Amino acid sequence: MDVQILAYYGLRWLLRPFLLRGVAIATHGINHLPQRGAAIVVCNHRSDTDGLLMALALPRYIAWIVADYMTAVPVTSQILTLTGMIPVKTEGHPKPSSIKQALQRLQQGKLLGIFPEGEDYIFANNFDAPLATFQSGFAHLAYTAQVPIIPAVIVPKAEKLKPITIPPRVRQHLERHYDLTKIQSIARYRSADIRLGKAIALTPVANLPKQEQMGWLQMQTRQAMLNLQNRP
Repeated sequence: MDVQILAYYGLRWLLRPFLLRGVAIATHGINHLPQRGAAIVVCNHRSDTDGLLMALALPRYIAWIVADYMTAVPVTSQILTLTGMIPVKTEGHPKPSSIKQALQRLQQGKLLGIFPEGEDYIFANNFDAPLATFQSGFAHLAYTAQVPIIPAVIVPKAEKLKPITIPPRVRQHLERHYDLTKIQSIARYRSADIRLGKAIALTPVANLPKQEQMGWLQMQTRQAMLNLQNRP
């Protein structure tokens, strides 16, 4: 087992009692998560704690794509590096080095985790809204690496909206994109379902051109996530 995976499991064990304090998680469809081999877990993004919640709920190591400005936050930066998370620019095109890192994780047979809504859902500050528009990076990676997508959603059962606190270094970045004076709160879960759906592979559209395959994959993934959200 490599150092990044050991660090991930070690930190998860160490922090679990604190991170799960007052939060009840129920996981459904865990059988859809492959026990071994590469895949991309695509999840909705309602709260800044989503990555931690998924790490605690799912048994396998997941290398998450994270916003690059998080590397400017002390301690967080070291944890992200230690556990093999992949910082990606939130504006413009991602750096080739980030894409290379993501593909390397998949080539190593690891799970890659992506929140394709980015920050858009969280900072819209409307927690009854449907899924935000997906960025297409996950489909590009799935096509290039020829790995399946595992659709996932976090469905809150009980939550509170708490005043948002953003570290100054992160705030500098966000204020270029969002009017933070309009953002009053952020979701904090008290109880949540994590639901996983069946793997989505490119096999049914393998004969189509690349762009059509990627478009199909985005459409199928979004629909699968909506179905999971709406399940009683």
